[in-house]
Amino acid sequence: MLITSDQAVTMFARYCRARFGKKAVRTVRAKAKALRKRGDIEGHEVWNRVADEIEQRKSKAPILDGLPLRGRARRVFAFRQSAERPER
Repeated sequence: MLITSDQAVTMFARYCRARFGKKAVRTVRAKAKALRKRGDIEGHEVWNRVADEIEQRKSKAPILDGLPLRGRARRVFAFRQSAERPER
């Protein structure tokens, strides 16, 4: 199974968010900066894309009755949303 670079960025952003929590963006940006210092421009760009994805995912938190969903409620909400989508 082949995955695109966009899919890889999304998967790694989810991993970093789970692994580093609130420090994920800062940690990933630090990694990007270190790569740029070493001259790895491509690595710098990819890690910045991961950081951008983490920030974007934070702003997409589902909201119900004016409050962001967290934990189990968020998983149930996501499951119900995916169940309502038509099959392709």
